[in-house]
Amino acid sequence: MDKEWQIDLKIPDIGAMLTLFAFAMCSVIIGAAEIAYTVMWITAAYVRNGKDFFIDLINAQALTWTAEFIIVAGSLLLTSAILFFLTMSVSLVELNRVAKKNKDAHMKIIFGLFSISMILLIMALISAIALRYF
Repeated sequence: MDKEWQIDLKIPDIGAMLTLFAFAMCSVIIGAAEIAYTVMWITAAYVRNGKDFFIDLINAQALTWTAEFIIVAGSLLLTSAILFFLTMSVSLVELNRVAKKNKDAHMKIIFGLFSISMILLIMALISAIALRYF
């Protein structure tokens, strides 16, 4: 009897949809920027050092400073970009799920993936500064 006046309108959660869309857009923009930045690093190192730069990357025993920089900071950036794209994919799947089936989204998973990606991005930037100036 207490739910006699309750009306079920089947309206999706607009706040969750906006949050998921914002996470998806931020993740794809940051992930694409990280990949472009890594490609720019590699291209600049190749232009500066010539063909010998790729030999330095392959030969793990005689790494120059530039090769160490590209391997450490670049691998952290690419790992972060992959996690950002994974965050985007999960956000879009959850956005579709919320919009169609009127279910609750798994926000903790998305927040966790985004946080891990941001931590890896910060670690990459700190390692780039540390390798450059120390």
